[in-house]
Amino acid sequence: MAFALVGVVACSVGSVCAAPEQTAKESQIKAAFIYNFTKFVEWPADRFANAEDPFVLGMFGDSLLQRELEAIVRDRKVNGRAIVVRQVVTAQEVRAVHVVFVVAAEDARFAAILSSVEDRAVLTIGESTSFLAHGGTIRFLVEEGKLRFEINAAAAERAHLKVSSQLQKLATTVQRTPEG
Repeated sequence: MAFALVGVVACSVGSVCAAPEQTAKESQIKAAFIYNFTKFVEWPADRFANAEDPFVLGMFGDSLLQRELEAIVRDRKVNGRAIVVRQVVTAQEVRAVHVVFVVAAEDARFAAILSSVEDRAVLTIGESTSFLAHGGTIRFLVEEGKLRFEINAAAAERAHLKVSSQLQKLATTVQRTPEG
């Protein structure tokens, strides 16, 4: 499994592509990352009411990424569970998902919601420079034309999530203490 994520980590976001193509390619790569993250994070068993509950991925903004994610997860499962992708806006909707991706443009609005889901076992993924400092768990960044990610292990712990050591090794940085 780690090899699949390593392949995604090595992907370029298309430095030679035209701007619209670069956006589409970056969305495809982010969608692949998000799907693969679900394989390397463990949620508490009580986060699911029963064995038939689907695994829910929430999108806080960005419809292009949502379409890409829906295409990638179609007919796939996470730990035997069907995967559903939903648009989320409210704190109550975010509390109902297992993973939420927040686009940079929505970061300030999401910051107000974040405290209401800190203890709810929701993997929060964002892309703004301040996302981890606000308490997010994983942040995408582009380095040398390649999409990478950072992990806030303290935020994962607060959310009762276990991030595998394999995933932590692939991150550019892992913050182990709460931001002050």
